[in-house]
Amino acid sequence: MTKKAVKGFSKLSKDGKIEWIANEYLNGDENCVHLLKSYWHNDKATQKIHDEFIENTISNFYLPFGIAPNFLINNEIFCVPMAIEESSVVAAAAKSATFWMERGGFKAEVFIYY
Repeated sequence: MTKKAVKGFSKLSKDGKIEWIANEYLNGDENCVHLLKSYWHNDKATQKIHDEFIENTISNFYLPFGIAPNFLINNEIFCVPMAIEESSVVAAAAKSATFWMERGGFKAEVFIYY
């Protein structure tokens, strides 16, 4: 089946957008609709913030949120937040941070060019 271009997608409600996607691409599968809606935040005010981040929001996308500690940057220790699905990246960053902390850490400067 050939897909048709959609007009006015941004004018649809969030439910309308999901319904269009479900019908156009997911054979109207209600399980997919339910899955998309299951990621909505329970607090409507918080969900409204998510909805306003980008255009055409239909759901939220969650990733694990971890911390890589011990980053010594310009003689100050930081924890670096990371949202990623690969645990070994966070572990490697934390291990590297400790390695470099014991060797003087990182130095950073900001240069502004006009």
